[in-house]
Amino acid sequence: MKPMIHLLGATVLLAISVGGSGCVLARKGAAKLVTPVAMELADGFMRQTDVELVREGAPAFLLMLDALAEAHPDKPAVLIAAAEAQMAYAMGFLDKSQKDRAKAMFLKAKTYGLRALSRNQRFARSADGTHDEFVRALGALRKKDADALLATATSWVMWIIASSDSPAALGDMPKVLAMMERVKELDPKIRQGGVDLFYGLYYTVLPLGGGRDLPKARRHFERSLKIAGPDYLLNRVTFAEYYARYAFDAELFERTLRDVLAAEPDVPEYTLMNAVAKARARALLARMDDLF
Repeated sequence: MKPMIHLLGATVLLAISVGGSGCVLARKGAAKLVTPVAMELADGFMRQTDVELVREGAPAFLLMLDALAEAHPDKPAVLIAAAEAQMAYAMGFLDKSQKDRAKAMFLKAKTYGLRALSRNQRFARSADGTHDEFVRALGALRKKDADALLATATSWVMWIIASSDSPAALGDMPKVLAMMERVKELDPKIRQGGVDLFYGLYYTVLPLGGGRDLPKARRHFERSLKIAGPDYLLNRVTFAEYYARYAFDAELFERTLRDVLAAEPDVPEYTLMNAVAKARARALLARMDDLF
């Protein structure tokens, strides 16, 4: 839910601040003036059931957030909002034929995230250092930084996956894992089981003989499902799309996705994400013969 809350807040801020010329975008304290309004609008946005309407409107939001991030390079909340929006769009609305575009968006999200984390001077000094220096610097981050850490690590690993033909990109994986370990220490239940969802994906997509561990992946996925609860459907779709497919378990794949389509959760703040989950479930079931 957090990416869209940030997205709406930043968009409202931009629309109000720009006015005529746009120069007032840099006015200090503007975000505080619109936060209550933004949160109310964000709550309404998350109750939206029309996924296509969101898909069509998202590019305009992304452009506005990029402008806001450039105008407020010293504001971590703005940078993370921009990072999360880039990542959410790439993961939610781009297909495999748009790999290069997704790769560029993940890289931009990672850059925004690292810029936000680098507001911590100790982290900034070690971000490009050795692995040991990087890990020690992560110790300077606190629970308030957990959202930024999770967004940065997730966008970074998605960029690595999209750059799997690059040894240099793959060499970044130890830093990403160190970031996720720090998130787990700071807030293990963050974002509907986001940490365990990350590790479930990680141990699923690693190459055979190169670290893939499907039993471990399943344990992480199941823990993420337990943390998220039965009313949040997106984790279930991800479990089917990745674990069940890589395990060649067609029965688990179909049963999980049909359970998603049959579910009728009554949690207004999950309405949009559950609509996205159901759309993905239908698309995956339509491709089942090709996947197995």
